[in-house]
Parts: sequence; C-alpha cells; structure tokens
Amino acid sequence: MGVLAKQAASLDAISNGRLTLGFGVGRREDAYKAAPAQYNNRGRRMEEQIKTMRRIWNGEDVDAKNGVGPIGPPPVQNGGPEILIGGGTPQAIARAGRLGDGFLAAGTNPEAVEAAYQTAVDAWTAAGKPGKPRLAAVCSYALGPNAADVVGGYIRDYYSFLGPVAEQMAQNAVSSTEAVTGLIHDLDGIGMDELVFLPSAADMGQLDRLADIIG
Repeated sequence: MGVLAKQAASLDAISNGRLTLGFGVGRREDAYKAAPAQYNNRGRRMEEQIKTMRRIWNGEDVDAKNGVGPIGPPPVQNGGPEILIGGGTPQAIARAGRLGDGFLAAGTNPEAVEAAYQTAVDAWTAAGKPGKPRLAAVCSYALGPNAADVVGGYIRDYYSFLGPVAEQMAQNAVSSTEAVTGLIHDLDGIGMDELVFLPSAADMGQLDRLADIIG
C-alpha cells in the first residue's frame, strides 16, 4: 500500500480506539541492571508474559492451576491489542511469528529486512496461524543541516555497547530526501505494511521536513 494510504490507515486506527503494542527484549544489559531483572532469561520470560496477557484479554483463566480465574475489564479490541515483536536474532524473529500479530524490523538494510520477514512468516506458518503477519520496520533519521552527523552521532552514542556494529549502523542511517524515498520504495517492494521513522534530534522541524518528503 502507498505511503498516504498507510498514514490514513494509521489515523483510522487511532480514531477507532485501536492499540498496537510493541515488544522486544532489547540488547542493553545495563537496562536490566537498572530494573533490576535477569538478562539471560529475558526471552523466555517475555514469551510467558505475552501468553498470560493473551489469556487475560480473551477472558480465560489467568492461572487455572493455582485457582486464578479471569480478570477484567475486557479490552476494547476483541482479543486484545495487536502485538508487534521486534528483534534481530533468529529466535526473536521466530518468536514474532509464533506469538505476535506481526514483526517489527530495523529498517535500513532492505536485504536483511526481507530475510527477517521471511523467518517471521515461516514461523507463523509453522504455528498453523491463518493469513500472514503484519510486517513493519523502524529507522532513525535526521534531515536538514548536518543531518548525517546528527543521526550518526545519536546512533554511535546510544549503540556504543555494540562496538564496531554501531559505526556501521551510523553509516547506513537515513539523512537525506533520497535516502527516505529510496528506503520507502525498497521496503514497499518486499511486502512492508508500515515504516516508522524515528527522529534522532530534539527538533520539531524534523517532523516537518519528513512530512514535506512523504506528503
């Protein structure tokens, strides 16, 4: 679907009270120390939590073994909010297919995104789920003067724990009109349902510049 149609669909979802939740275990170990929470079993815990939420949203027993029945109130959306699960490892991507309603990828490398999407679809099919998962992507961007330095600096700082990978991410960051339109075109061509742009500077003008490009 086209960019304008996607925007209209998103606005329609908001006006009708629909909610989409994004889940991901994350790779920052320091975030788990701050919680505090265990880092090495985070994937398994998230799977258990998603299953529990699904039971609650469907009006089922929360924990029948221990006599915990349904709790409410029921969600506005039948069956609960849509869940998109993000991740970069094969296990995390497969989790999105098995337990989520869709997969959220990091969207600056179309070839990598396409491979990840296929993994999510394969897991969805193997789980016997009808239809196909919603496929979304997200990327950081900056536009305007010194845009490459702005978005690159943000990525190098936030993802510094990844070492050399952070520099590669910074080099591939979206920082021009051509990069925005090219990424939309490439991801649309591999079946993307939605692309989310995250401004990487505390400047409201970033939103206006992006709107000027995508209409």
